[in-house]
Amino acid sequence: MTSAEDTPPQTICPECQGDNLYAHGGINARGGYGPDLLPGTSGVFSSAKMQTIVCRDCGLIRFYATRETLARITPDNGWRKTR
Repeated sequence: MTSAEDTPPQTICPECQGDNLYAHGGINARGGYGPDLLPGTSGVFSSAKMQTIVCRDCGLIRFYATRETLARITPDNGWRKTR
């Protein structure tokens, strides 16, 4: 579930400037039939987790990797810095 530590400090929607935002945590980054959204961050028996924030005013959805998942975003796992 969502913890205060993993919830992004977002209170205003960047799309519509509404304040009707809802958060949910513990969403798997690798679904059974979908793509692996964070490759290299999941284990054999566990999937990387994401937090989701959705604006009920305009429908914008944003996904955020949890701190535990961010620690696994490394060049060794195939990730590269864009700058």
